[in-house]
Amino acid sequence: MADKEVSLIKAKKTPEKEVNLDSRGFFVIEVDSDQKNIRVEYYSNVYKKDRIVSGSFEKVFIGKQADALCDTIVKNVPELLPEHYMYLGREIQRAQCNLEKNKKYVQGGC
Repeated sequence: MADKEVSLIKAKKTPEKEVNLDSRGFFVIEVDSDQKNIRVEYYSNVYKKDRIVSGSFEKVFIGKQADALCDTIVKNVPELLPEHYMYLGREIQRAQCNLEKNKKYVQGGC
């Protein structure tokens, strides 16, 4: 089999103003240092005149490990934008690192 050329694509962060909000909802991630858990709340979007105005609390996920939380979220909140799953993975991993180091965690933006 002959080798083929592949494209080399340099990584570039998407500017926050170019991020598309997920029409399915949003997540709030918190670290509970007392219980040694990561808490991820899922809210479906509430619309008013085709604009997201708030969220409706739907589900809560609790765990200590980012991989387990991410796997569980994918199974229980299907059909999010791929970018949204990627963002969640990064943020939940960051939350886990902060929990393990007893550092304060504040959820970052897009």
